[in-house]
Amino acid sequence: MKNIKHITFGLFTALLMVTTTGCEDFLDLKPYDALTAEQLLQDEAGMQGLTNGSLRMMKDLLGEEANNVYVRVLFQTTEFPSDNVLIVKSTTDPLWLSFNRAHILSQENTSYLWATGYKIILNSNTIINNVTVGENTSDEMKQYIGESYFYRGMVFFDLARLFSFPPSHGLDNNGIILRTGLGGEDSKARATVGETYRQIISDLRKGADLMTMRSTDAIKYGNKYAAYGLLSRAYLFTEKWDSVIVAANQVLDGNSPFELEPRASYIHGLHNTASSREAMFILYHDDTENRGSGAIGSMYNGDGGWGEVFPSEPFRALISQYPHDVRNQLLDTVFVNGVPALYQGTPYEKIYVTKFSYQNGIPTSHSPIFIRLSEVLLNRAEAYAHLGQDQNALDDVNAIRERAGLSGGELLTTGNLGAHGFASVLEAVLNERRLELAFEGQRRDDLMRNKIDLDRSFSSAQNVNGAADVYPYNGPRQIYYIPAAQEVAYNPLCEQND
Repeated sequence: MKNIKHITFGLFTALLMVTTTGCEDFLDLKPYDALTAEQLLQDEAGMQGLTNGSLRMMKDLLGEEANNVYVRVLFQTTEFPSDNVLIVKSTTDPLWLSFNRAHILSQENTSYLWATGYKIILNSNTIINNVTVGENTSDEMKQYIGESYFYRGMVFFDLARLFSFPPSHGLDNNGIILRTGLGGEDSKARATVGETYRQIISDLRKGADLMTMRSTDAIKYGNKYAAYGLLSRAYLFTEKWDSVIVAANQVLDGNSPFELEPRASYIHGLHNTASSREAMFILYHDDTENRGSGAIGSMYNGDGGWGEVFPSEPFRALISQYPHDVRNQLLDTVFVNGVPALYQGTPYEKIYVTKFSYQNGIPTSHSPIFIRLSEVLLNRAEAYAHLGQDQNALDDVNAIRERAGLSGGELLTTGNLGAHGFASVLEAVLNERRLELAFEGQRRDDLMRNKIDLDRSFSSAQNVNGAADVYPYNGPRQIYYIPAAQEVAYNPLCEQND
């Protein structure tokens, strides 16, 4: 294979450990000693193994704490600070710190996510920095290179969402550290938010340009349409409304293989995402990779899990407005003798959320979706709303509402917004995003992006009396501290969040 540059021995060893054993020592390895890249990237099988290593790091345990898996931490740290959920009791699990915003510099879950995120980025850099696309590059090799850009852009995006404010708060604010090389970047300052999102968008665009879809099980890997879907989200963050629409249309114009999951199979498609008609990229777990009490769904569902995180009272009031809305079926109230059961010692009804459960009927088994067609449609709807294209925005919203089972006067028009309690089309779009994307880690971002304060004035373990608890959209604990031991301690150029 030609046009291969240089790789480092430490990284080569680390990647072999990930792709073959998932060794716990991986987080401690650094890439400095030299070995030619031809020994690692000489054929398609080697490229495929390296590329798949990024996926394994997202879902496999790389440390000693069984619950600290990248995808679990990501879904919890983005969703638990929102107004969609409540927790019924305190816990020693660091997820508690997301609920009460009592973040600490040595927070275990965010430290793991930061360290693992940069290992995934480094893994992608191995291919990006060592292989050049030329006239004779095969489509298969282009796919793996494109996936590397996709995974890198996706993880940069994950880190930016958690550790920096969105672009709507200012492009000159601190973003994340953009490590795009193969080493020697330990001491590096944080990029600005503007620079961070330019890198994210650049990576996703390159991924979209290079990728097609792997011929089998395409949604289990990065692919062209998933890249366009994430681009529509990234452009939404950067308030490039026209670009949101262009990226979304790459998926929604009828040429992609995806469609909204029909109402009749909606619940099944969320439980069994590998067979979903609208899932565009999932982190696939087979049944042998069931995480049990460490699964994403474990905190939401007491059937085989902890069942200690329930939908908040405001969210329940919102979704129950239309009992025939199919999305109600994702909430499972536990009854005892015909009466809703309470979580022991608390006033909270046991209402399990099953969105991340029941793959192949197994309560704690699930393959989480990172991007799906419903979100892309709602991304476009929000862009239309910001552009004042009200009817286009409502058409997209109504496509989601119709699929949910709403009809007639339950659908939205520019004339009945007030009757439905909405002061604007944007408010209607954000309401539908809250319903459709609930528990997927979007709500916190939607509020913060649009400069809407977070209102958690409802009863929960950290607010038992339901007292007023409104946190400003630009409050410092909307985002997390940069992990001290994993970054700040050895990188004097890294400025800590307030």
